[in-house]
Amino acid sequence: MALRAGMAAIEARLRRMVDDSGTAVWTTTQLQDVLDEHKFRIHREQLEREKTYLSGTAYEYRIFHSRWGNLEGGGSATFKLEDSAGTQKGTATYSADYLRGMVTMTTDQLGTAIYLTGWTYDLAGAAADCWRERASKVTGYYDVQMDGHKLSRSQWFAHCEQMAESFAKQARPVTVRAWRSGLSEDY
Repeated sequence: MALRAGMAAIEARLRRMVDDSGTAVWTTTQLQDVLDEHKFRIHREQLEREKTYLSGTAYEYRIFHSRWGNLEGGGSATFKLEDSAGTQKGTATYSADYLRGMVTMTTDQLGTAIYLTGWTYDLAGAAADCWRERASKVTGYYDVQMDGHKLSRSQWFAHCEQMAESFAKQARPVTVRAWRSGLSEDY
């Protein structure tokens, strides 16, 4: 499967986080699958507008910020901007910095509310999963000592575990819905 449009910058950032440069450890499809496990839907988030001073008493509203970064681009199927009436903004009317969650409109919006619908990705959570996977691949590494030389290959496993823990601490909290089986509690 090819990388979805709008995911190239997110995939590149994740590859840097998991030290996957040069000879790739993961294919594009594998990384996209890991990222999809850490994606969150944004539905009509009202963007924070930035008031920009022009001169005298003149201001304009062209720059808008989402509280989320690492947004998937790639067109209106994955990233959509609307005004308060629900009218969709065309891609020619704005430019977006998807990684930072920032939108710059081509014209002054005069204080109009802009709403974002799309997908955001928890890169720290995805990186933690990748480092755990990498650790599982090196569990068989062992230390070797011969002729006064020592190779401590087990350090690679410890390093992977430390990186996984570090990124897991930075990841978004995960919420889980509890389901009941429908059985009475005194069965």
